[in-house]
This record gives sequence, structure tokens and C-alpha cells, in this order.
Amino acid sequence: MPLKEHWQRLHHRPRWVRWPLKAGFLLVVVALTLYPKVWLIPAWVQRLANLNSVLDPQHPGLASFQEDVTAAVGGSASLVDAAEPVEHVVCRRIPYAYDWETWGVMDYLPTVDEVLAAGREDCDGRAVIAASLLRRMGFEAWLVTDLKHTWVVARDDRGAEPVEIELMSPGAGERTLTGDETGTRTMLNLATIRNLARSLTFGVAVFPLVRELIIFAALCAILVHPWSPLWRRIAGCGVLLLALATLRAAGESAQTLAATPPLVWTGVALLVAGCVTLAVRRREPGDTTAHKP
Repeated sequence: MPLKEHWQRLHHRPRWVRWPLKAGFLLVVVALTLYPKVWLIPAWVQRLANLNSVLDPQHPGLASFQEDVTAAVGGSASLVDAAEPVEHVVCRRIPYAYDWETWGVMDYLPTVDEVLAAGREDCDGRAVIAASLLRRMGFEAWLVTDLKHTWVVARDDRGAEPVEIELMSPGAGERTLTGDETGTRTMLNLATIRNLARSLTFGVAVFPLVRELIIFAALCAILVHPWSPLWRRIAGCGVLLLALATLRAAGESAQTLAATPPLVWTGVALLVAGCVTLAVRRREPGDTTAHKP
């Protein structure tokens, strides 16, 4: 039976049957596009539940990092004195690269050993090395993230007054996840929603276009109405494509939602308009085939 006939037969079924099937198909496509190496997911989730589990101050590969820092500030430097050299050494020796370039997936929290073996990483991998290095030097250090960016909070209790500082380019948003000795503390409030919006905006702007087009094609496929005219299908897909281009043009998220927030809202509006154009067909008098999606 041709694919077109299968699609039409599906739309004769009740919504409680076809909607889960469509949603499931889209979910599988999105998951495999973002995380084609599905075997990395369990480790990633487990590490997010305990951010500091990836820290390893005793890793022998950090010895040369410590030597570089010691050469700059001496062997008994305070946290305030050591913070900038630590950040400089880590950034110099671990070039920045997105996780999809290094690991082939949307996001991944690596161990010290994995970062050193790969030789490059993004903000979370660099933060893992910096926090481990600070612990190796005798300071307290832990990972924090605002969902878009991961950085390090360090503490020094050896002086008359405790000193706590942030390094590795602290994020613009409030801390959503904070590593501690019991696992990961999660903050759920309005700031969390803002952080999620900033993170998604950033991700759309920088994620590989080819992968986004795969998700775009899957979305068009499940939304297109089997009895809609050709012009409506072309228009709907065109509007969705324009929405993707607009969201990417919004730029990397910074202090606010994005570098150009109006483009974000324009992109969201276009996304909704494209979905409606593809999915909904007005019922004509006597028409019994004009089903909704």
C-alpha cells in the first residue's frame, strides 16, 4: 500500500490513536538527532544527578597543570591569587569545542580522564578540569550551571575570613544546578524558566543546521494534512523553515533571552503559524474527510 494511503488511513483513526503515534515518531527522531550515541545517555544522566562525581583531583594528568599554575603564582598561593592562573592554564591547554564536535551528542558531562583524552571540551569539561585542579591545590571547589553555561565556585577557609569566588566565566543566569557532597541541588523557580529559555535559544543558534533540518523535516511530516492542498503544504513548510532561520538569527543567548530577543518571539510566532497552517484544514460543507491532525 502506498505511503499516502497509509497516511490517509491513519487520519481516519481517532485522535487518541494518531496523536500518540505522531508524537512518538517525532520524539524518536528528536532523541536520535540530538543523541545518536544513545549509550552515552545513562552516564550523562547519572552525572547530572551528582555533578561533582566527575571531579578527580588525584588524576596524574593534572600534575602538569598544577606545575604551570605553581610556576605563575608559587606553591602557597591564596585562592584569590590562584584563580586567574588556573582559568588561564585550563583555557590554554583545553581548547573550546562543542559537545557535538567532541562526543557527537547535544550535551555531555565528561570525567577528567575523558577531557584529557579528548584534548578539547566546552564549558563543562573545562570546569571539570578547573575544579579538580583547585581541589588538588587544597581548595574546596564544585560545579554549578545555569543550564546554558557551567562554571566553578571555589572556597578557601584557610585565612582569617573564608573566601568564596566564582571562576571559569560565571554565567549570566542564577544557579539552577549546584554540585555538593550529597549530589546535585536543583533550584526550581522563575529564574529556572528564564535559564531554560536562554539555553534553548543558544542551542538553536549554534547547533548544527543539518541536524536541525532533520527535526524540521520530521515536524513537517507529522503535521501535514493528507487532504490539504499543495499550496498549503508548501506555505506551512516555508513558514516553519522561516521560523528556524529566525530563531537561529536570534544569536547566542547572553545577559537576556538572546542577543536580539524580538527575533526569538518572531520565530516562536512563525513556528506556531507554520504548525497551524500544516495541521488544520477548514471543513467544507458536506466534507467528511477534513480531519484535524
